Amino acid sequence: MHQKITQALVDSLPFHDTTVWYHDTDLPGFNLAVGKTAKTFYATGEHKKRFIRVKIGRADITQVNKARAVAQNYLLPELRRGVDPRAKTMTDDERASDHASILAGIREARPEDLTDQMANRILRGKVTSRANELTVGQVWEKYEAFHRASILEEHGPEKARRAETHIMQQRQYLGGGRKYGNDGPCASTLEWPQGWWNRPITTITPELCSRTWRSLTRTRGRRSAQMFFLSVHNLFTYAVAKKEVPIKASPLMIDVAGDGVGLPKGWQTLKAQNGVERIADLRAWWRKVDHLSLIPKSALKVALLTGMRPSEVLSMRWDCVDLEAGKAWFGLTKTTDYREVALSSWTVAQLTRLASIQGEKEWVFCGPTGGRLQSLPGLTCGKYRWTPKQPRKEWKTVSAEINVNESLAEMQLGHALSGVKGRYLVTPDLRATVQAVADAIMEQVKGAV
Repeated sequence: MHQKITQALVDSLPFHDTTVWYHDTDLPGFNLAVGKTAKTFYATGEHKKRFIRVKIGRADITQVNKARAVAQNYLLPELRRGVDPRAKTMTDDERASDHASILAGIREARPEDLTDQMANRILRGKVTSRANELTVGQVWEKYEAFHRASILEEHGPEKARRAETHIMQQRQYLGGGRKYGNDGPCASTLEWPQGWWNRPITTITPELCSRTWRSLTRTRGRRSAQMFFLSVHNLFTYAVAKKEVPIKASPLMIDVAGDGVGLPKGWQTLKAQNGVERIADLRAWWRKVDHLSLIPKSALKVALLTGMRPSEVLSMRWDCVDLEAGKAWFGLTKTTDYREVALSSWTVAQLTRLASIQGEKEWVFCGPTGGRLQSLPGLTCGKYRWTPKQPRKEWKTVSAEINVNESLAEMQLGHALSGVKGRYLVTPDLRATVQAVADAIMEQVKGAV
């Protein structure tokens, strides 16, 4: 039903055996649900192409004007920007607002909301509630006490004093130090300015570790990255053994181009787990590719941004490419008899530029004599050696790092799938997936373009 939701209307409405929805005519997206025993306010909208409802509160607890203000000033604007209000944390301004109690029931709890006293009770096994909110810092402080006691008992006070410096250095790397330079702690971001110290420990995933390793080796050097992850290694060794912490396995599957060089003993690489070879320095690879002539340069960049096999890139024909629709297709590939490949905006721009320079001949990537290019070159840069197949493997691993739908990534890669051939057609979801991976790759090569 559509009518203005007022306090008088809410008080007068009878309960119903089935849920009846009332849609406010003055504020689209502000709704009231009346059921058997309760009347509840909601904010509704679209998030990631899905219709969602965000519960504001029950009408017997929350007044209409307060529920409307929360929907109008906070929830509906966020939904329009593509943000799920339930996945946000409360800001300091929201905590000081008149609607703090309502917003607290909607926003996720901030890690700081879990007091050290409550965390200590969880780690002692006294309570189990809110264990998922334990932060890296709270678990580390418990580990520190355990580690100090162990050294003192096993090696005596002299060894314990010498170990103290190392313990404090490890705390410093994780973000628990007292002072830092202008660049802040390792792994600090706008969202987590103290690095990993205030992050819930359950948010430390293999993908996050992989991204952080790559970032630290690039921005602070391999030695700093090693020291940071030595601290993480010690922390998770303790956390896995501590049954009160909801951690069952260490997330340290660190990527260093699949070679494991410089990793502490016991660490695994992505290659050891998944057989994936990474491009160790993507910006160096990109700069090296830019030194090639137009055709092989364009072909390698298309391979990186689409995940296609080298043989598929070389066999691309202009009559099987639709730049306006953002796709290319093949009549026969390694695993399918027909499949389509989505092209991101970056790839479309690359092919458009290529067509404007050389024209649309039979083959997209022509050789010196006008026929198809026969092979893609390997690249060498210092200690790095890159094969033509590594761009495809890099695309696959980046798709895993940004957590896109695995089945859609497999469709783009053309891996054998059970089911009908229609699963290999370009859909809006597949196009969005390919665009997301390409955007992530181009973000990594920023500065090399």
